[in-house]
Amino acid sequence: MALKLMIQNTGETVEFNPNYLFNGGFAGSDQSKIQGHIEELSELGVPVPKTTPTLYPISNNLLTTTDHIQVQHEKTSGEVEYVLIWLNNEMYVTVGSDHTDRKLEGYSIPMAKQAYPNIISNQMWKFSDIQGHLDKIELECWGTTIDGEKQLFQKGTCSDLLAPNDWEEIFSKLEIDNENNVFFSATINTVTKSFNYFTDYEISMHDPILNRTIKHRYSVEVLPKAIE
Repeated sequence: MALKLMIQNTGETVEFNPNYLFNGGFAGSDQSKIQGHIEELSELGVPVPKTTPTLYPISNNLLTTTDHIQVQHEKTSGEVEYVLIWLNNEMYVTVGSDHTDRKLEGYSIPMAKQAYPNIISNQMWKFSDIQGHLDKIELECWGTTIDGEKQLFQKGTCSDLLAPNDWEEIFSKLEIDNENNVFFSATINTVTKSFNYFTDYEISMHDPILNRTIKHRYSVEVLPKAIE
């Protein structure tokens, strides 16, 4: 089904069917810290990549602007990312969350990414408008606990992540046309070492130079247990 997105500063609406959907991973701008994190994961028995950053192709039907998703169990989570969209020979940017199954992640990261939707806002900016100050773009993720408490989960800037040009060599290896493709950047660190699972997520991307913000909220419903 086609997605309808609005260019925030012009009000122009664009409708498109995503072609390929990609999730970046292990894509912090300081790759030496990423290697340290990979070593920690390996010691915990979590499957780790042979190279970083990673790029996971995900089914294009998982891309959505929904405000509600359903999951199999409590141990799933969202995370804030910048998202690139190639449309009509133009690159756009918005905010998104590649909701992930954390139980399944211990077995296979690609399968964990494939398990749930990739959620984006229905608003976006032209990338050319922020290209010169991408490092200043602020990213935040707030979560609401089952008890109704709102907590800051993530806070950082796009400078914490690899920039789009850092991915050019990796994308060139795919030998595909970028038109109608969507790319999730990977995410920033959490504000605390403890990992929480929330019933609601609010993700945002703020441009302090042009003083504008893109936000999106969605809720998470755990399905009834299977009868088997």
